[in-house]
Amino acid sequence: MRRIGLYIHIPFCVKKCNYCDFYSLPHSKEKEELYISALCKHIEKEKHLYDNCEFDTVYIGGGTPSILSKSSVIRLVGAVKKHLNTTQGGEFTIELNPCTITKEKLLTYKELGINRLSIGVQSANDKELKCLGRAHTSKEAFEKFNLARECGFNNISLDVMFSLPNQKISDFQKTLDYVCGFSPEHISAYGLKIEENTPFGKNRDKLSLPSEDEDYDMYMCLCDTLSKNGYEQYEISNFSKRGYRSRHNMKYWLCQEYVGFGPSSHSYFDGVRYYYDANFQKYIDGSSERIMETVNDAETTLADKMDEYVMLRLRLSDGVDEGEFFKAFNKSFLDEYPKLKDFLKNGYVVHQDGHYSFTRRGYFVSNYILSEILH
Repeated sequence: MRRIGLYIHIPFCVKKCNYCDFYSLPHSKEKEELYISALCKHIEKEKHLYDNCEFDTVYIGGGTPSILSKSSVIRLVGAVKKHLNTTQGGEFTIELNPCTITKEKLLTYKELGINRLSIGVQSANDKELKCLGRAHTSKEAFEKFNLARECGFNNISLDVMFSLPNQKISDFQKTLDYVCGFSPEHISAYGLKIEENTPFGKNRDKLSLPSEDEDYDMYMCLCDTLSKNGYEQYEISNFSKRGYRSRHNMKYWLCQEYVGFGPSSHSYFDGVRYYYDANFQKYIDGSSERIMETVNDAETTLADKMDEYVMLRLRLSDGVDEGEFFKAFNKSFLDEYPKLKDFLKNGYVVHQDGHYSFTRRGYFVSNYILSEILH
């Protein structure tokens, strides 16, 4: 039985955040009902493709999945469990926005077997939250986190952001102290990236963004603070207590198989990468078709396969295992990527116990290093 991951996209939000370029739409009860029906039909239609598969991770993301009504979540999870083989006790995550969390919804998630929550906190500063376009306050995030604990959730991830407009390192330190005070099992921390087709992107010239040096200082502050509070950095932007790495996201970084449902969702299955068009109407009409993202594995060059492997593995603190690389490609890792030696000398990469991995300084400039070393 093949163990794979399942991703379900919920494209609704209370409001669009100023930085977000994920596919999302304004929410209405009518749209929700149409969409849940389309999702359930799609899952049932394709169930035969996964007869020999077991889904050991499920991730409902968005958008804002917690905007869904109790009845919609019951329908959706019911369809997943009816038509797909899901692992008993596997990791089952749903993303939440504090402003849409209620006790009734949390208890419903618990009853349905959802056992991991990912809550978008982003900042402890209400001015920063307003700037980002978030629909909640820091106090509300704290209250909803405690409510989730009261409802019995013991695997909670919190998202935070840094390098925000007008943000200083002292501001970000307060957010980190605030989040660590929750003692969540997992923390994801992302530097703000200005995407073109977003409110921030359209008004970039009016934003007072931190300098590159300030951005670096915030990232180092992030790594130091979370390490002191007992969090292991296992990926560029992800930190966890022991035993609480995101098993679903690890599938992406380890090139393992996963299947996506919903407009804009991506899949990697049977050696093929594909996605569904970001078009709500096509999806509910049942006319969405798989769009091939790349040629299949059989037609991909060895150099491209190695590059993808290296790019994804170097995101992880475990890095590239040179022995595993040789078994996979019958090639010497360092012979294939000789430019890595320069970054080893300069302290951006470390070689230990047969593994090549980024240092914190290396993580910060990882995009540049990868552009230099890949074929």
